Amino acid sequence: MKKNLKQSLPVMAEKALKEAVKEVVRENKKAGLPLIVWKDGKVVKIPSSKLKKTDS
Repeated sequence: MKKNLKQSLPVMAEKALKEAVKEVVRENKKAGLPLIVWKDGKVVKIPSSKLKKTDS
């Protein structure tokens, strides 16, 4: 039983993280706030107008 849980835990964690990111993008787009990300070793602001619509 524990072996199955350990194997599925990384998959479950990745799914939860992806859903959390989608929610942040949705909220920022709705509020008109930029998304702050780390890209190529630098902090980058992505304007809300550039954010793509995500699935509900």
